[in-house]
Amino acid sequence: MERSPYSNTLLFNRNTKLSLSIGVLLLFPTLVQGADSLYDQQILQARQGQYAPFLSYLQQYQLRHALTPSQVADWLQVALWAGQDDEVVKIWRRYQVYMPLPARGTAAAAQALRNQKQWQASLLLWQQALSQSPDSDDYRIGYIKTLADARKDGEALSEARRLVAEQASVAHLQTLSYVYLRLGKSWDQLLVDTQILDREPQNKAALASLMATLTRNRIDSPALGLANSVELTPAEKRNLQLNAAAELVRLADTPSREENARYALARTALAQYDAMIAAWRPDPQAAPDITRARIDRLGALYANADYAQIIREYQSLLAQQQVVPDWAIGWVISSYIALKQIEPALTLIHQHPSWLTSQQNEEHELFYALLDTGQYPAAQRYVARLTRNAPYIRHLYGSPTPQPNDDWLTAQTLNVHYLSATNALPQAETRMQRLAATAPGNQGLQIDYAAVLQDRGLPRAAERQLKAAETLEPASLQLERQQAWVALDLQEWRQMDLLTDDVIARSPRDLNTQRLARAREIHHFSELRLSVGKGLHSDNPVSGTHDLSFETAVYSPPIADSWRLFGGHRFAKGNFEEGKGSRRQLFAGIEWRPRDAWGELELSSVNFHGENKPGVRLSAAHDVNDRWQLGGELERISQQTPLRALRNGVSANRGEGWLRWYQNERREYRVSVAASRFTDHNRRQEYTLSGKERLWQTPWLTLDLQPGLAASANSRTDTAYYSPARDLAATAALTVDHTLYQRYDTVWSQQLLAGGGSYWQKNHAAGAITTLGYGQRLRWNNLVDAGVMLNWDKRPYDGKRENNLAITVDANIRF
Repeated sequence: MERSPYSNTLLFNRNTKLSLSIGVLLLFPTLVQGADSLYDQQILQARQGQYAPFLSYLQQYQLRHALTPSQVADWLQVALWAGQDDEVVKIWRRYQVYMPLPARGTAAAAQALRNQKQWQASLLLWQQALSQSPDSDDYRIGYIKTLADARKDGEALSEARRLVAEQASVAHLQTLSYVYLRLGKSWDQLLVDTQILDREPQNKAALASLMATLTRNRIDSPALGLANSVELTPAEKRNLQLNAAAELVRLADTPSREENARYALARTALAQYDAMIAAWRPDPQAAPDITRARIDRLGALYANADYAQIIREYQSLLAQQQVVPDWAIGWVISSYIALKQIEPALTLIHQHPSWLTSQQNEEHELFYALLDTGQYPAAQRYVARLTRNAPYIRHLYGSPTPQPNDDWLTAQTLNVHYLSATNALPQAETRMQRLAATAPGNQGLQIDYAAVLQDRGLPRAAERQLKAAETLEPASLQLERQQAWVALDLQEWRQMDLLTDDVIARSPRDLNTQRLARAREIHHFSELRLSVGKGLHSDNPVSGTHDLSFETAVYSPPIADSWRLFGGHRFAKGNFEEGKGSRRQLFAGIEWRPRDAWGELELSSVNFHGENKPGVRLSAAHDVNDRWQLGGELERISQQTPLRALRNGVSANRGEGWLRWYQNERREYRVSVAASRFTDHNRRQEYTLSGKERLWQTPWLTLDLQPGLAASANSRTDTAYYSPARDLAATAALTVDHTLYQRYDTVWSQQLLAGGGSYWQKNHAAGAITTLGYGQRLRWNNLVDAGVMLNWDKRPYDGKRENNLAITVDANIRF
């Protein structure tokens, strides 16, 4: 039976001396009249807590004399005060057969049976005592409390309320408070305890009850504030201090609070824990409380986003053979996940499976960690478990109307994220569009739909979706973060900076915010672009034999948001029948990147055929919308000039225009037209059509078809370089991109290419084109994107099929 400070404050409380005095003076008048006798002296001693003399005396006395009903009642009451419940029940059962006992004796037996949790027997005796003394307030209170103990809730509450309605005295309010305690209505009990203190502010029992009620309702700081008004043991005081610090941890972990306020609460809690632990270390009795403080402190560290310290403290607890309970292990699991250490997190989850369904997993960070590490089957099982346990609607107790199930919506949203991460973007868009359309007032769904559109390469559509969602809650952190990501794709640099600054100011330690801040930081890095090509075996007239080419370019950090300076070096060489040919080019320029546009102006010095000549390149592109892009390029001494032409002192100026159509990540096409004017008066026109069609995908693999059509015409064929009068190539290639390893921002993949087609050249028979390629690529920490590719192709040149085996390396490095 849960004890309340009010549960034994009546006559029959064996621990409260005030009630004993009242009982003796009011109910034992015969004892007061004979105070000079030995019997009465021992009664007075019993009132002062010295029970043994009277009980021993009466035990011997009853062996020689017959006891009166009043003496039996005295015996019952003093034995009750002494805590001898078994003896009280034994005496009562012996004597109640032979004589009618006074009401106070019956009540003593009723209280003893209540102490023994024999509720029904106790209730019968309370009723008997009340029949003997109907006006006794104490007996009525004892009866009501026993009703509450016996879980006769309705009757106990009704009787207690009637008692208070008759007279709202402190004793009656204490009785109602006890009934509320037994009913588990702690908030109602808190109200009653407050009313008691309004009447008697210095009532120790009321203060103790209020402190206990505040603690049960987790209102711990006010409870600690009452500690000095109540007699407490050191252990009880430490418990209150721990509860108050834990309250700060709970408040700091409340998502609705502003981030700065949450961190301030967390730091306050940490300071309190550190002070308590330091003060308690010299006391061996405080060892369990120190352990509890260290475990509770994990929550404060988590609220303060100090994940590494949580792991160190957890490992320290384990080293000292301390057990971290389930309710605290979630902080450790989440910290491992936050630090991208998913393996120990999974080990702990296996040991504590209840964490998966606890409130500590409301953010589903494990699911996203599984996606980030390429553990797609486990992520799929995670979603399946949620879906299986979350019907579309739920029936709340007491409500006839079915209610939407938030868990169902969460499962559907996570499923969309799974589909997006596993290359099933069409299905992801379809499902998220339906969810967003059916819940236009749910901003989270609108934001998630925009994220799917962005993943599909449609940032302007995502921007429009986010703009519509902005009307629901303009200052939403989730909204601003997603708008910043879209602004980055749209080259809205100023907008991206403003949004990111605001998000960082409001949630600096949030992992999603840190990821956005990191992306912006990388955007402001310098950039190195490197590409190298080496012919391993070649006998074609275009590249020659033992050919080598490389290009390096360094781009500066952004200047005034949209501008970057760049410079670099290009080199190419090859062996031809007439000798070696080479080209060296030093270049520098400026890049312009506003919204919906891109441009580069490059000036260079080109060395070929033993002389240097100035070169100029102007490139530009304009995004009409998410689908269409227009672009063009003008270049003096074009990079597309065949090396063999340069070897023989012939250069070319070139102009090109292109049009790109992009549907989504699964389909796109590009058509271009180019014209070159060679210094030997040759005029070349080139027409190309290329595209991509996604054929198949799995979480780790994509299969694309890349069709291509290329045609060219030259005004001269009597040149030192390959220059067919007319030619046409139609090809199709299958490309496979297979992820070998994925762990957060590190992805290692391999690529396989196989294709073929036909080549037609004027005055020559058509011939087959065969292409094979294999490569690998590594993307690391969003700083390095590097790959190597081995290519082999065989195709006709002037009617003769030639082989070409080459290796290429490219890299893009931020620093």
